[in-house]
Amino acid sequence: MDQPSSFMMTEAFSIDYTDSGKESRKPLEHFHDSYELAFFIRADIDIFVKDTKYRIQDGDLLLINAYDLHRIFYNPNHEYTRYVIQFKESFINELTQTLQLGQLIHKLQHQQNKKISLTIKQRVKLEEIFRNIVNLRKKLQFRHDDFTLEPALKLHLLLLLMEYDKLSDLRRNLRKLNPTENQVHDIIRYIDEHYDEAIQLDDLTAQFGKSKYYISHLFREVTRFTFVEYVQYRRVIEAQKKLLQTDKSIIDIGMECGFQSLQHFYRVFKKISKQTPAAYRKENK
Repeated sequence: MDQPSSFMMTEAFSIDYTDSGKESRKPLEHFHDSYELAFFIRADIDIFVKDTKYRIQDGDLLLINAYDLHRIFYNPNHEYTRYVIQFKESFINELTQTLQLGQLIHKLQHQQNKKISLTIKQRVKLEEIFRNIVNLRKKLQFRHDDFTLEPALKLHLLLLLMEYDKLSDLRRNLRKLNPTENQVHDIIRYIDEHYDEAIQLDDLTAQFGKSKYYISHLFREVTRFTFVEYVQYRRVIEAQKKLLQTDKSIIDIGMECGFQSLQHFYRVFKKISKQTPAAYRKENK
């Protein structure tokens, strides 16, 4: 890989607007503990998200689930302008429960194709909502005495998610994977189901009837990750969840996530998370 992936702890809510023209941008790879909704005004990029590769162009909308590893490749000859919202479900949980929309996030999380290509009319409508959210966020940073701003911000976010859901339902002709992507999709699904075991390339050879060389080459060609790198990220992602959501010992968590020794767990976890499991739990729980 061009550079190590990184894990990002995020706020309950944030929004960012970038208009960087045609400046050169290095491939970016990371994952974080929040959902990400990106609206690309101008873009020509490839994004690999967990087990799917998306070609992103002007007017596309993309949702990325929390903890889904994603890698972005930029076209330096194309302008890059986009809004990105990161939010945790807890930020709007009370509002969705009050409005009886508790299943909305679950529905969005489990839909297969998370990219929507918008029409001109839809782009205008969505960009207005994003601009309103940016303005509300700015006001909230300076006008702490206005108790209406945060509810308004949450309502706008929920409105945006409901619009995304409606547009998704209008596009039931889900993107069809080509044969190569289908094979990688099946490999990643297998890894997701067996990451807590001593999984090796030999296991994939037996499972899919292909040589180790073929599987290794195909996997890297599509995902830009080696088999070992992806397994390590998958294990660390699950370990992070367990460190924050349970009181289990660090060694038990490491073993449950497929690491064969505490030393190996610490080494891989620190390489990806930039801190030890103990420090991660202490700072974030």
